[in-house]
Amino acid sequence: MRFLWISLGVLFILAVAALVTGSLWMGSYVRSEPFRGLISNATGEVFDAAAVFEPLRWNGSSVYSESAGLQGAPGSALRRLEASQLRAEVNWRAAFSGAWRVEEISMTRLDGEWGPSDKSGAAARPGNMQSPAGLAALLPHRFELGLLKIDNANLAFDGVRISDSALSVRPDGSGWVFQGTGGELRLPWPPVLGITSFRAREQGGALFLTEGQLRVGENGKITASGESSGGGTLQVSWEEVKAADILPEKLRKHLDGTLSGNALVSFPEQVTGTVRMREGRIENVPLLATVADFTGNPSFRRMPLQEVNGDFLYTGGTLQVKNFSAESKGLMRIEGSAVLEKGGGLNGRFQVGVTPQTLQWLPGSRERVFKQARNGYLWTELSVGGTVGHPTENLSARLIEAMGVEAIDRGTNLLKDAPGAATEGVRGVLDILRPLVP
Repeated sequence: MRFLWISLGVLFILAVAALVTGSLWMGSYVRSEPFRGLISNATGEVFDAAAVFEPLRWNGSSVYSESAGLQGAPGSALRRLEASQLRAEVNWRAAFSGAWRVEEISMTRLDGEWGPSDKSGAAARPGNMQSPAGLAALLPHRFELGLLKIDNANLAFDGVRISDSALSVRPDGSGWVFQGTGGELRLPWPPVLGITSFRAREQGGALFLTEGQLRVGENGKITASGESSGGGTLQVSWEEVKAADILPEKLRKHLDGTLSGNALVSFPEQVTGTVRMREGRIENVPLLATVADFTGNPSFRRMPLQEVNGDFLYTGGTLQVKNFSAESKGLMRIEGSAVLEKGGGLNGRFQVGVTPQTLQWLPGSRERVFKQARNGYLWTELSVGGTVGHPTENLSARLIEAMGVEAIDRGTNLLKDAPGAATEGVRGVLDILRPLVP
């Protein structure tokens, strides 16, 4: 029995010594360059990239690195990743089941760029370092990743950019799940959108937006979902959006109101949808200023709009508007379509309806210009052209012509019955009006 107890004691001491020695050796190994190379290789395999880590600093199960970088392999979805101030928590017990388990990685900043993958011409990615030898070969070579937490993420995917967003990332099968809050979203076209929250998934080089809650201006709300990658589509809807927050600068001085609607975004650069506006206002339009002068009604200069609706198509920098209608009750209604070209060119065809009360101040307009009666308005055709900054239209000249002809007709009738002295005065008035008539 004495020999047995002595043997057990020796075995216990040897076991403790082996455990301490193994722990010291493992601690020395995880601080070595071969282990850093193992991490680089494992990270590169996950992202299909060449990875480089700055020296690792250990404190128990916690490890810190000042920075890490990845350069995507040819044809892979990842182009580059650069991380700053990384800290990870390692589950050592998982090593006995054949894996280095990293429960959580946090970092202060992450800059990255992705794009559609193309494996057709991809070359094999060389390893960062040779495989471990000796006792190190007995340790796990596989890494399992739990959660990534990023304080400030700046990511780009095929023209879509997220900046200054707090982000969490976790692996999900062969893909990644992203959840973020805050920051900004930049699409290939303006405006820049604020991020409330989003949830997305990357799978095989494609990015799927499960749900996105965005904001524009003070009260504008935008929701989006779909596949935001090359050839993908996004369903977008918005409400309480101020026109001044999204319209080009050249249009802001003419139009204001609160917008709602929906659109289908087809990447890389096409948007189709429907837009509605309430509490609208149109101003600083030369044609309406002319009408205000003729009628003596200043409401035309800054005309309220109770109803504005239209369908639009934006592609290649050109905006097409169809099925457009706008109404200022008691004043005017406009229906038609227009094209705003990339360089600012403007081309539109409309029907303009005004109330009979308005036309009483425009002599000859009802008989010669606004000839069609429909839905309480008198209608005529309107063509617009020129540019957004300097638009042209064909209605003002027609109104002037109609008024001139009317005045001349009335003056001619007066001449028939006018005495000699008055006749010369009327002729003088007609001579002034004639240049207005083509």
